[in-house]
Amino acid sequence: MTYLRLPVRCTLLILFAALLSGCAWMQRINPFSSEDAEIAPAPLMDFAPEARLRTDWRSSVGAGLGRRFNRLQPALHRDRLYVADAFGLVEARDAESGERLWQTRIGLPDGALLGAFAIWERDNDRGSFVTGGVHADDFAVFVGTTRGEFVALRADDGGELWRVTLSSEVLAPAASNRDLIFVVTGDGRLRALSRSDGRRVWSYDTQVPVLSMRGTSAPVFSDPFLFQGFPNGRLAALRADSGEIVWESAVGVPSGRSELERIADVDGTPLVTPSGVFAASFQGAAKSMRLQDGMVQWERPMSTVNPLAEGYGQVYVVDERGVIHALDQSTGSVVWQQDGLRRRGVSGAATLGAYVAVGDAQGYLHLFAQTDGRPVARTRIDRRGIRVAPASDRERLYVLGNSGRLEALSAERL
Repeated sequence: MTYLRLPVRCTLLILFAALLSGCAWMQRINPFSSEDAEIAPAPLMDFAPEARLRTDWRSSVGAGLGRRFNRLQPALHRDRLYVADAFGLVEARDAESGERLWQTRIGLPDGALLGAFAIWERDNDRGSFVTGGVHADDFAVFVGTTRGEFVALRADDGGELWRVTLSSEVLAPAASNRDLIFVVTGDGRLRALSRSDGRRVWSYDTQVPVLSMRGTSAPVFSDPFLFQGFPNGRLAALRADSGEIVWESAVGVPSGRSELERIADVDGTPLVTPSGVFAASFQGAAKSMRLQDGMVQWERPMSTVNPLAEGYGQVYVVDERGVIHALDQSTGSVVWQQDGLRRRGVSGAATLGAYVAVGDAQGYLHLFAQTDGRPVARTRIDRRGIRVAPASDRERLYVLGNSGRLEALSAERL
């Protein structure tokens, strides 16, 4: 389920707008609110398995992701996997074996007493505070929090390098190049920080709408540019070294009579390939734009908050209903659609060999053929659900469940 970021000052406006906009819109954003056949998630599909998902190793990470729709996707860098829970724990693991290389804590859960982990607070999710996970490069690992803290840890041993306090909560992974760290906050501000001490080098600000989804797109660095989606429905390309705007394009255009209907966030991380930059918005469209000037090459009506994935010359978009769309990168035409996971709370997608994988709110990992979208394998990872897209190194999928269960899986043809 997707959550809205609702400022306290807007509570009356929200209630009034909800009444005006009627039930139909609310059923779109909450698929479990429908009156008839749309109440329950689609049943698990029947199919003849063509592949097997083999667990190469499994472990658990702290107390999991909490209940605030935190999307703390593990970060893969070279032969290491970096992962965090929502309560301050950060770990590095060997991606091949799953061996834990180091573990550290960037802070205590909110409400923890006398320096101890408050179990009651954790179980009621009142102590979660890590919301912006996880980015790693050769030198450091970066994690953000709902308190507005942005923390840099040494990649070799987890020791803290520095931390800075930003203007708002950090809800997405950062990006980096050799000199700078790029981080976006929930108030629509994109900052470039010095990797040596966290000092601000440049900043790019946008105006956040009255209402927006609780989440932000992660920045994407593709030398020499930085691409960033914002809650106002726009995607910006900036020069990474200076923050100078190169172009800006509307992915989602706010429309409608109420503030609820006008939500058009670009929350899913854009996809950058040699053929263009691809982005999608909530209640908007999926679009392909030219790298050099942002000119729209194609667009298709779509609504999603999930990150995009690619493979076989296709862009994979998981929309708000749980439908997986495979779009041709060159033309935007629909190669195939898989609607067997409607209303199952489907995560973003990841590709593995000839397959595309997604998780769902009941904790199942589903594998489909990239050629035509037919189901080929399925396994259950975490009974508390899978909220974040799997991470993939093209040989394995690394799946983090909501409870903190972490599994590395490979696919074998039957």
